[in-house]
Amino acid sequence: MAQKNSTPLYAAAGAADAAVAALRELPARAPVMAQRAETFTSQVRDRLSGLPADMQKLRADLPGDVQKLLAELPGDVQRLRSELPADFQKLRAELPTLVQDVSARVLQFAAELASGFSDRYAELANRGEVAAARFRSEGAEAVDTVTEKVADAADKAADAADKVADEIADTPVAQRKRRPPTR
Repeated sequence: MAQKNSTPLYAAAGAADAAVAALRELPARAPVMAQRAETFTSQVRDRLSGLPADMQKLRADLPGDVQKLLAELPGDVQRLRSELPADFQKLRAELPTLVQDVSARVLQFAAELASGFSDRYAELANRGEVAAARFRSEGAEAVDTVTEKVADAADKAADAADKVADEIADTPVAQRKRRPPTR
């Protein structure tokens, strides 16, 4: 018989248990979240209140800024024309090293990400196994409680039946009333 891997099931149970725990914490965190929302709203209002004045300033400064940029443009273009070939040569020389560095960083990031996912998956599986054991224990306690109650009720019913049987046995046949059978 092949053994089944229950880790995915335990991981799902662990994720559900973590979600339930997070939901249980929400009421306690609500005041903090409300305060943050209020602070954020206040900051947004403050920034928006200054917006009309900022727009007026930008409108006033814009023509002068545009004139200044137009005056500087020919010199900037000349400078770029002279620097661009050297920059391209430098970039061409550095490109293989840059590609290797980026590739190594991407691989390292992917490995760290995979390791993190693997660790989190294992944590969730362990949490799920604990939650499943807790659920089984709580279920067993509930079954035990119900079983005890049913056993007590069965004992009481048996005692009552014995008492009725004893009363019937003690009553002479002539005094017994005939009752029609109940269906």
